[in-house]
Amino acid sequence: MSDKSAKPLNSKSAKPYERVQLFSGGGSRFAYYLGSYAALVAHDLTPDIIVGTCGGSLSAYLVNLAPDPKDLQELMCSRELYRVITAIRHVAPDEANKRSKIRYMTQALKRWRLSRQVSNRQKQQQADSYERLLDELQQLAMFRIDNEGQWLDELSHFSASNSNVNKIAPEIAIIASRLHKNSSQTSNQMPTANSSVYDDFKLQELLFAPPRLAASEHFDEILDSPAHTFADRRIHQSVNVVKQWAFNSAVRASMADMYYLPPTPIDDLGWCLGGVINLTPIELACQLGQTVFAETKAGYDSWLAAPAIQRVFGFDPNERLAQVHGYQPMETSSLVESERNSRQLHWLPFADNGQQLAGQHVQKRFNIRQMTVELIHSDYDGFVQQMQAQWQYGYQRTVNYIQQHGL
Repeated sequence: MSDKSAKPLNSKSAKPYERVQLFSGGGSRFAYYLGSYAALVAHDLTPDIIVGTCGGSLSAYLVNLAPDPKDLQELMCSRELYRVITAIRHVAPDEANKRSKIRYMTQALKRWRLSRQVSNRQKQQQADSYERLLDELQQLAMFRIDNEGQWLDELSHFSASNSNVNKIAPEIAIIASRLHKNSSQTSNQMPTANSSVYDDFKLQELLFAPPRLAASEHFDEILDSPAHTFADRRIHQSVNVVKQWAFNSAVRASMADMYYLPPTPIDDLGWCLGGVINLTPIELACQLGQTVFAETKAGYDSWLAAPAIQRVFGFDPNERLAQVHGYQPMETSSLVESERNSRQLHWLPFADNGQQLAGQHVQKRFNIRQMTVELIHSDYDGFVQQMQAQWQYGYQRTVNYIQQHGL
């Protein structure tokens, strides 16, 4: 982050960054964030900090390694990144027995049923325990990462070899969550009819913060988890700020969303399970920066994604998404439209990325014989084509927005 954009951190009223960009999700279409970032750089709107969640956390890491768009394109299309992506694979037939596979399908149907019936959903949650939920997330995850202990190591060498090593990268923050066991409960205690349905555990939002942000006083007043208001007995109100961390573990934790990748353990944090707890941290972004670039997002499907999030995190993600899209920063509410456009919150139109990038990402296919969801990776040339299509989509959409709003 450059000195001219830095804000003093000894005043709680001052925002620590001039510009913030959110990389909120993306999945295997993560490269459109890279094109969007490149468009901001090309128009002298380089973000000072990027907040990444889920697939967006990987994009944020790539920007950290190669902040210059030319180098970033090279990294995006590299064989090293191709090997990272293809290391994510579906569960092989010999890794899950038939009973586990059938269990996944029946559990998916059960989650959908419970999401339609509030009273039955509450009964299901009453039977939850820390061990039971952790086992479910570990056993039913559809995908795995080969050699995940060294999964991203090959990429780290890129920063030492790219041609613009002196270019200052945006600071990076990453959102994830952890399954936090209540220390007052013994391991063999189960919730009773009169106890809280969440006595055994809670989920807590994690913020892997860059050093300068972690040292600021802003955390005293801004860090409440938005999802707490939707599931106050399942999700901690406070956010756990992680000040010492490595990209490999933080990215893996952010990408570990329920029923896709299994939870991952991190020392002193426990089992971590994904950034969907706060996929679009718009409140945090608007309190960190004067200008925020976020993205519009499509709704969650009501058959698999929404029930899965409801099951694990206890809230309807579409209710949270509506809150995100309706968010209005308090300090801009009294501004005229021209002032508001130049100062604060910008929604980049990416909600249709699923349609516009159809076929330009890793494909999923249900194998009815094996009862698994298979990942279909393209060959290297196909991967490069996918990355370039995603980049161009993100770049052009962002350029169009900048031009339309006179930024």
